[in-house]
Amino acid sequence: MVGANIVSIITESLYDKPIVVFREYIQNSVDAFSNVSTECNSSTLGARIWLHGRDLYFLDNGTGIKHEEFASKMLDIANSNKIKTLNIGYKGIGRLSGLSYCKKLCFINILDYKNSSFQSFTIDGEKYNQIKKSKDFNSMSFTNLMSKIGSFDYDNSMNSIDNKKIGNLFSERNSGFLVVLKGIKDVLYSTIKDKKFIDSLGWLLPVPFSDEFNNHELHELFESLSYEPAFESSVIPAKAFDIYYENEKIIRPIRTDMLRKYTCKCNLEKYAVCMHTFSNNKIVIDNKNSFSGIRVYIDNMLLCDENELVPALQQYGLTDHSLYELIQTTKGIGAMIYIVDKLNISPNARRTFIDVTDNDALDFLNLIGEFVNNVYMARYALSNYNSIKRKNETTEEKLIASKKKALEALEILAQDKITMPEDSPQDVSFDSLNATEKKRIIKSKISKEINSLIKRYLTQTEVFYPDTCFDDFKTWLDANYHKTSNL
Repeated sequence: MVGANIVSIITESLYDKPIVVFREYIQNSVDAFSNVSTECNSSTLGARIWLHGRDLYFLDNGTGIKHEEFASKMLDIANSNKIKTLNIGYKGIGRLSGLSYCKKLCFINILDYKNSSFQSFTIDGEKYNQIKKSKDFNSMSFTNLMSKIGSFDYDNSMNSIDNKKIGNLFSERNSGFLVVLKGIKDVLYSTIKDKKFIDSLGWLLPVPFSDEFNNHELHELFESLSYEPAFESSVIPAKAFDIYYENEKIIRPIRTDMLRKYTCKCNLEKYAVCMHTFSNNKIVIDNKNSFSGIRVYIDNMLLCDENELVPALQQYGLTDHSLYELIQTTKGIGAMIYIVDKLNISPNARRTFIDVTDNDALDFLNLIGEFVNNVYMARYALSNYNSIKRKNETTEEKLIASKKKALEALEILAQDKITMPEDSPQDVSFDSLNATEKKRIIKSKISKEINSLIKRYLTQTEVFYPDTCFDDFKTWLDANYHKTSNL
């Protein structure tokens, strides 16, 4: 028997970021699409998300739930009949992810849209918060809790929706599902109103890649990630569907100007395929580029980014570098890793990372760890090369050696040949550098000169006074170099 406290675990621990609400309900829609007859044209399947006042709507035209199963499914949890290899969500808990972000959570099963045949179940979030504080809560079953805070009363949310919001979803389909978060809280409302919200959805949801690329090779690369088999038995990723927020179709926010010099695709053995893009002169963070960092996907749904991936790699002893260094390093590239082995690699309950239950999962993490380490090595080899290149005292031998190491690290990262600009210390014009690089050079030159003067001062002076040492040093400088600087 599942206890009522599972609701606390779900709403307070598993789904602690407002943005994951969107992922959870769209995942359920995608799973519903996978159950639609193969005879159905997939282009007719899709989802709509919109905000009306303080109510948030998620609507799809998938299979919905069978009439006779609706009540039992609403009163049950963690007993999903979804199949791991077919559906990304198979734990049966995601539907409650929005409860902590609204006053009421409503589920409407669309049996027959044209004939207005619906089933409804509404959970009262405020009533739940009251019961949660009672002494009987911990001994209560989930079913008992739902009977106290939920109701199967008819809800008119479906009939009151503006037809413009629905669009053509039900022109060829007649079933589906609607989730309504009524009276959403400020934290979720502010997430939606953030100027980066649409871009965030683009990275989060199972949508097609942008086809805005003029470069034919790049276009082909992204198309292959969207629709074509990468391995004989797998497609990367699952089919994408038309998903709209308000009237805006959501796409991957990838533009040509976000791509670095090299855009590569490589296989992580049988487990995943990785597409990544980086520069051949430096790997640094570009805060203006939203295609930054590492994202891991399954069925075109985001599992985690570098902020969760790197700590997990450290937890399993798969990297020796510091957490801060690795996270900063990985933000210097853009990488998407698609899991293709769903049989052995599957998401955990929170669906932000994978279940590490056997050797396959650990082998997969080890491959990602190697990839992250390759990024790390390439970044620091390039950093060392660029640092040596800026120094006037650099010998040609030292420059060639550092460039060779950087090139080797880049070729390991790309799994292909890389070219680097031909240059020498004299080829780099000071005027062509940006302000930060100029300051770094000037600081280095001044520091070297000051250190040289301090050594001379200490050699020539026999008596020192700690309280006036700096003034004494300035006096010495004035006397020896005829300067009156305010050092």
